[in-house]
Amino acid sequence: MTVTPKPRGRHHHGDLRRALLDAVAEIVLEAGPEAVSLRECARRAGVSHSAAAPHFGDKRGLLTAFAVEKSERLARAMEAAVAALPASADARARLAATGRGYLAFARENPAHFRLMFRTDLIDTADEAWRAAARGAWAPLATAMAAVAPGLEGRALRARLALAWSAVHGFGTLRLEVPGADLWAGEERAAEVADDMLALVVEACAAPV
Repeated sequence: MTVTPKPRGRHHHGDLRRALLDAVAEIVLEAGPEAVSLRECARRAGVSHSAAAPHFGDKRGLLTAFAVEKSERLARAMEAAVAALPASADARARLAATGRGYLAFARENPAHFRLMFRTDLIDTADEAWRAAARGAWAPLATAMAAVAPGLEGRALRARLALAWSAVHGFGTLRLEVPGADLWAGEERAAEVADDMLALVVEACAAPV
């Protein structure tokens, strides 16, 4: 009796969880977060829906795990940008570096970036997600505290909102409107990003 082996798909070496998360990234890039389903991710990983379900439970669990991974990667990207600065770098340079790290993450992880704040699709009560979100916020908060020492309350919140909104907005627009004249070509886009970050840093460092 001849037995035809089942196609292995991407589920090899026992790393089904990784294969399912990779499938999420593919689907988000192809059709957006709404198109993700545990069944389709299982199909792409080369396993049955019943084999995939124990890892995440359902679509919300799958997208929450994907978002946790996103937050951890984002934090590392910002920390790496700061760590790459010379030891003599001042507080303003470190704040600008967090922005460059954020934009680098958006450019290199577009699927993760598009899902970042889709709280309608993820479980925001999940402890791992909450911890990862706090970790992703920490580099900006630390850099801002150094740029504007002693600032608190309303004045501090305004600066944090300015920095986050500017960088996240720029990253989003570059993904959604990549051919805009404002940042046509990598060289111009890098110039615009650097100049924007310089303006943001100056505003955040300004006296109350």
